[in-house]
Amino acid sequence: MTRETAYCFGADLGGTKLAAALADAQGCIVAQLTEPTDPRGGAYVAEQIAGCADKLAQSVGIETTRTRHVMVGIPGAIDPRTGRVSQIPNIAGLEDVDVLGFLRARFGPDVAIENDVNLAMLGEKSLGCASGCHNAAFLALGTGAGLGLLIDGKLFRGARGAAGEIADLPIARDPTSHLLSTTGAFELQVGSVAIVDRYRRQGGTAAATVRDIFRLLEEGDEVAASVLDATARWVALAVVTLQSLLDLELIVFGGSIGVRPELYERVRKALPSLFSRPITIAPSQLGDRAGLVGAVCAAAHSLRENSEPARLELGPR
Repeated sequence: MTRETAYCFGADLGGTKLAAALADAQGCIVAQLTEPTDPRGGAYVAEQIAGCADKLAQSVGIETTRTRHVMVGIPGAIDPRTGRVSQIPNIAGLEDVDVLGFLRARFGPDVAIENDVNLAMLGEKSLGCASGCHNAAFLALGTGAGLGLLIDGKLFRGARGAAGEIADLPIARDPTSHLLSTTGAFELQVGSVAIVDRYRRQGGTAAATVRDIFRLLEEGDEVAASVLDATARWVALAVVTLQSLLDLELIVFGGSIGVRPELYERVRKALPSLFSRPITIAPSQLGDRAGLVGAVCAAAHSLRENSEPARLELGPR
């Protein structure tokens, strides 16, 4: 590396933790860290993201000014026209902050923000199980539900940046009801809170978390098995919906719940009875690093594109 070498910075922001990495133009990570998301939310979280870049630069002995390209994954919808973020239930006050403007003021114009599940999709395409795919999806199941879409080889964001907000998929909602749910119907069936609640409603008493339910399943708990069977059916219906609309090559399962084989295998076995054509699904190869890997790959790609010397064209146009 020369003294003039530029670096890129990628971050994956979640409701409970922030993962960040500093990399070179080839996407090779030279330093990384993970820390709890600032519980004060809003501007404090935006400052925390910038602070991570400062810490990483200091750890490898460079000035932060050599961090030229930045990509940050945000757990919400990002309007491509304005850069404003919305639909962020787990980080208080972040919707009221101009995150993109703040980061550009700190790092310069070469800063972008992206939906975190979109970046997970990009990570799996770059270094994971979706390598070679042109039409794929990343279905993240954990505290909530999210979806990243790759259509014709490019991330698909929609008109207002809300493509893939699958939490609102009206599965399990009574179509004749005039009541509007404050949170998505699908998420109310497959999110972690919903799974624990379903366990308790069926008479289970030994689980406080989804992790407990997976443990109890291994011990032969019949209620735990019934709860995961029901959850898998709702997820399978969502997968069939995606496939019927988009004809995807692959649907990647991610998130703390989505990667669990206890759920994934139940979904896979349910699909043939719900859909006439084969559907290919696979667990994430990158796990909880998919979003960070995607952020770093995107930032490194941008850095390379802007570092290439201009080509001299000879002869007539």
